[in-house]
Amino acid sequence: MKLHKQYIQLGFTNLLLLAIGGYAVYTQRYEMLFSIFLMLLISLLPHFLKGKYNIHVPVVFIYSTIVFIFLSVFLGQFGGLYDRWHWWDSFLHYISAVSFGFTGFVLIYVYYVHNKLKIPQKLILILAFFFCLGIGGLWEIIEYGIDNALGTSMQANSLDDTMIDLIIGALGGLTATIMCSLYLSRSHVPVIDSVVEAITKETVAENKAPAIAVTNKEVLS
Repeated sequence: MKLHKQYIQLGFTNLLLLAIGGYAVYTQRYEMLFSIFLMLLISLLPHFLKGKYNIHVPVVFIYSTIVFIFLSVFLGQFGGLYDRWHWWDSFLHYISAVSFGFTGFVLIYVYYVHNKLKIPQKLILILAFFFCLGIGGLWEIIEYGIDNALGTSMQANSLDDTMIDLIIGALGGLTATIMCSLYLSRSHVPVIDSVVEAITKETVAENKAPAIAVTNKEVLS
């Protein structure tokens, strides 16, 4: 996907968020306004990284983050799904952890392919896993801040809730790491190869890819 198309798509997304933000201001739902502001910041991340560091972030990850916040804050907190479905929180943390596990892998893998990072392939997987854990910990801090600032109960005022979220996030990160490990190995799992390659191919190509495209098989040869 070309970068300008990503900006067009993100532009429509931001217009929608701004419209919802206007509604939040009108109805004085300032906790909703804070969530919208957070999503807007995340949506601007690709432009910032590309302009300042020439790093291309696949738009799918930005959308995944925005969708996660929407499902967590809007449907979970404001829509009451946390109370209605006890598994909703765990489900969101697992799915988002898988996504962030892929994100960490792709960002590190790009530098590896372009010989900007000379490390063993196993270390790429380890760093991707801990990247996922770090994002999970950051989200728990955000939840804690929202609960204390806005009087919500995203963490259910429970240490157990926080630890279960982190453990489930670790399982999601482990799932992504295993899938990426199979992609880097000579094990041919068509579904996994297709998913990981579809994500890495776009990122490698946009981040000043070499003349010859590099695949997992070529890297290992």
